[in-house]
Amino acid sequence: ERYYQRIDRLAQQVVRHPMAAEDITQECFLRAYRSLPRFRGEASFYSWLYRITINLCLNDLRRQAHQRSTTQDVEVPVLPCADDPSLVLETQERVRLIRQAIDRLPDHYRVAIILRDLEGLSYHDIAEILSIPLGTVKSRLNFAKRLLHKALRPLLDDDRR
Repeated sequence: ERYYQRIDRLAQQVVRHPMAAEDITQECFLRAYRSLPRFRGEASFYSWLYRITINLCLNDLRRQAHQRSTTQDVEVPVLPCADDPSLVLETQERVRLIRQAIDRLPDHYRVAIILRDLEGLSYHDIAEILSIPLGTVKSRLNFAKRLLHKALRPLLDDDRR
């Protein structure tokens, strides 16, 4: 119960398909339960669950790449103080475009961006979860941000006008 929402949110962010994310969340906890005797405590329990989830998500993405679209509609909460409907629509469109750009990143870059910028994890936690060196985390995030900047350049140029 303690980790359910966080794991489910992570799965939702990575696979972008609600039913698949629910299956992944359930499978994560099932695998964790079955593997608990082998948990050595080298990483935090939280990081261990995240790693299981990421592995399941990446497996699902590989398996389903040809079967479903990776871009789902993103729900953007309507701002309660937004009096201007065009401002609300513009904000929703920006969020949709940003999410599409994230969804188009190669898996290893997308996962790093999601863990850092959407989940708010530290570089150290990401390195632990992905079982990669800290320098690799930094490199992936840097490259992913460059790819996003390039993909979102038209949106950025509109802001400057």
